Amino acid sequence: MRLLRYILPALLCFSVNGPGEAQSMYGTVLGNYAGTNSIQVNPSALQNSKTWLDIQFIGAGAFVQNNLLYQKRNDYKFSHFFQSSYEWPTHSEGYGTEVRIFYSYDNHRPKSAFVNLRVDGPGAMLIWGKHAFALTTAIRNVVSVHNMPYELANFTYLGLNYRPQQKINYNDTRPFGGAQMAWAEIGLTYSYEVYGRGFNRINAGLSVKKLFGYAGAYSNVENMNYTVIDDSTVDIKNLKGEMGLSMPVDYQTNELAGSTAFRGGGFGFDLGVTYTRLVKPHQEQYFNRLCAQRYEDYLYRVGVALIDVGGIQFKTNAQKLVFDNRASYWDQITRIKFRNIQQVLDTLSYKFYGDNTSAFAANKFTIWLPSALSVQFDYHLSKFAYINASLIYPVAFAKTTIYRPAELTITPRYEARWLEVSLPVSLYDWYLPRVGIALRAYGFTIGCDKLGGFFNFNDFTGIDVYFSIKYFLDKGSCREKNKAHCGNLEFSPG
Repeated sequence: MRLLRYILPALLCFSVNGPGEAQSMYGTVLGNYAGTNSIQVNPSALQNSKTWLDIQFIGAGAFVQNNLLYQKRNDYKFSHFFQSSYEWPTHSEGYGTEVRIFYSYDNHRPKSAFVNLRVDGPGAMLIWGKHAFALTTAIRNVVSVHNMPYELANFTYLGLNYRPQQKINYNDTRPFGGAQMAWAEIGLTYSYEVYGRGFNRINAGLSVKKLFGYAGAYSNVENMNYTVIDDSTVDIKNLKGEMGLSMPVDYQTNELAGSTAFRGGGFGFDLGVTYTRLVKPHQEQYFNRLCAQRYEDYLYRVGVALIDVGGIQFKTNAQKLVFDNRASYWDQITRIKFRNIQQVLDTLSYKFYGDNTSAFAANKFTIWLPSALSVQFDYHLSKFAYINASLIYPVAFAKTTIYRPAELTITPRYEARWLEVSLPVSLYDWYLPRVGIALRAYGFTIGCDKLGGFFNFNDFTGIDVYFSIKYFLDKGSCREKNKAHCGNLEFSPG
């Protein structure tokens, strides 16, 4: 329990200081200059681009949000994260001798946390008539905690000495769990114009990603009936659940180890379609140079996609433990001194089964990606003004999955070649309103979806920030320079 109570605060601090991906990075994925980034919400969005060539050099960001821990607004300043010698204000928990940086919410709402870290490596997009191609690379690390019972969250953070919850029998029958996975991916995307006639155009797209798993861990609980008797004794009357672990660590020595860089592999894919209502009737394009392709303006467009479908099977240094309706009486639990990870796993098996091996179920397991249904509606208000409505809705294909919170967003934006400004207003996980901003100057974008994380307007519960650096070439960019060529166009790829 002493180790567990530091996990959520550590995630908060690591997420702010590490590179990563914001939940949706609306400032980089929605516009007509999004290029390779648009794949993150819909692979068929490639052909919405005003560019025919898009080259991304690097992109990064960080996102964290939770509804258990917070720092009081008067104690928080974003600049403190950059002061190495700064000491965060602490407070006594009231039930013991420890002091803490974060407060915990005293309510009965199920607790959740989501940490999404990502670095986008080199990538490129090319549009050739009805065809669009993209190559992308990324390194990702995602952590999710979903539906954790409030009392278990309190015990995890405050410890078993949280007396208001002692000597109460808790029977948690609603499934809950958490998962963490770090991986690299290489993706290929293809989008095709399947229909174009009159004012209507339909594009369909598919992304296939090869996944390389670096680390993974999960726990799923279907039922937990228990009583915390005192600060060192837990009476577990029933536990039905499972857990898995595959880390780049020697479980006997706790030192970094491993003969291979990756401990698992798998595949993922995105599948989407976009309908566009054009301003002018669609015409077949005939050109002899890629830069001569014309951009077709639109009144509105609607896109639907399934994103991040797939998973990684971990086979190296992997252990899966299953507890099938088992009981256990733990006394002196806070006084156990674990020497290594393997001892923790062995002790769990011994406490529930009477030996060190019976809980061991397999030396492999699979964790699914944070799959979601993605819906986008984009309306062209005037020459440079647009408004977008987007929905990210989680879809779980298996119990062992990274759960991605829902998000509903309205994003007005000013969009020109050299300047773009977006103002996403979102409802996160159906309870938290947020306001963000993103700025693009040609190929450099910086933004966030939660401005409050940079100011002490409210208590601090999370933050996100992202950026992208790319180079692109507009459709029609060679027309004026090469009128002779464009006046004698030769072919239309179909």
